[in-house]
Amino acid sequence: MNGVDFKFGKGSAILLGLALIAGVLVVWRFAGGLGTITNLNDGYAWGFWIGFDILAGIALAAGGFVMAAVVYLFGNEKYHPLIRPAILTAFLGYLLFIVGLIIDLGRPWNIYHVIFHWQHHSAMFEVSWCVMCYTLVLALEFVPNVFERFNWTTLTSLWRNLTPLLIIVLLTVFTAAMTHSVIWTVAAFLVLALFEIMVRTGAIRRDPQVPTLLIMAGVVLSTLHQSSLGTLFLVATAERLHPLYYSPLLPLMFLVSAVMVGPAMVMFESLAGARVFHRKPEMGLLSGLAKVMPWLLGIYILIKLIELGVANEFGLLFGSGSISAMFIIEMLLFLIPFFMFLSPGVRNSSSGLLWGSLFVAAGVVVNRLAVTYLAHTTAGHTYTPDPREILVTIGLFSAGILVFAFCAKYLPIFEEEAA
Repeated sequence: MNGVDFKFGKGSAILLGLALIAGVLVVWRFAGGLGTITNLNDGYAWGFWIGFDILAGIALAAGGFVMAAVVYLFGNEKYHPLIRPAILTAFLGYLLFIVGLIIDLGRPWNIYHVIFHWQHHSAMFEVSWCVMCYTLVLALEFVPNVFERFNWTTLTSLWRNLTPLLIIVLLTVFTAAMTHSVIWTVAAFLVLALFEIMVRTGAIRRDPQVPTLLIMAGVVLSTLHQSSLGTLFLVATAERLHPLYYSPLLPLMFLVSAVMVGPAMVMFESLAGARVFHRKPEMGLLSGLAKVMPWLLGIYILIKLIELGVANEFGLLFGSGSISAMFIIEMLLFLIPFFMFLSPGVRNSSSGLLWGSLFVAAGVVVNRLAVTYLAHTTAGHTYTPDPREILVTIGLFSAGILVFAFCAKYLPIFEEEAA
């Protein structure tokens, strides 16, 4: 595998300019406080940055753990060429999430408190730890690209042997933080240690390239925090969130929608990357992913409809003004690709896959923004994002695209689809 042929051109210059503008705005924000460039207030302490940069961003980065599970846990080796770009996208997505969170926090210098002050009853604490741990997992999944680029075989061997031990320590400490229970912590350590012993003795099949515990840790941590973000909004916004978006099933909906958008983002990244880097898209693999999309979309749509029926809220679909319109738009953004991906013609068309994946991603973004603030009602307060808030987000994503292009050029991110 070699780096792609990428040259810094006009598009890259525009992205760099947007990133620099965001950098200036961030300096302004820290110099003068959140109120200098945002419209956040006592009624809406969470706005566009939380909704788009964090909630939507984390969901759109789900391709990493979804593809890792598909290839390494479920044994679909043919999809291996899609793994490295998905991992890189997820890694950059989580790093951007962390940067966005630091920008949004009123006192970001206190963020280290979550490491030392354990609050196992807090959904936000659980999300924080899951994100920290999963970002470390993504870093461990990404670093072999660097070793391979410089032919550091000794470091690769050390990584392969030491990573499972690090994961055992990480998940043991994670269990202690989440449960405050010696029994559960010891049990977690023993199960993980026994599993690794069985892997090393050959009792359990071992992937020659990637430690199984690393992949399992990524899937478990991702599953936990994708769903717990929904739990967080059950706790924080129960009285403010419109009934069309408030549901006890929010954790399940967040998890299912993340799993659903994961393959869609992999398709979008592959097709967009093929155009930018002048590569042939892996149409055989992408068409295979597209076959699964109607099932994932159908499950999510069915959950939403069942919830509306059980809660007797179908009447709200046409009686809640702009929130009703937003809910219908979201559902259309999922229904359209549902029928698109049922068509063999669409599944074998690069433009069809591109548009279908964009519809899915847009639907998830609308959902996350609605749950964060668009579907909220707060007496005496309103919130519309300041244009500078949006510029910061655009700049962050521009920086992420540039870093992805840099990595794709100099690291072995892409590999050819098997014939």
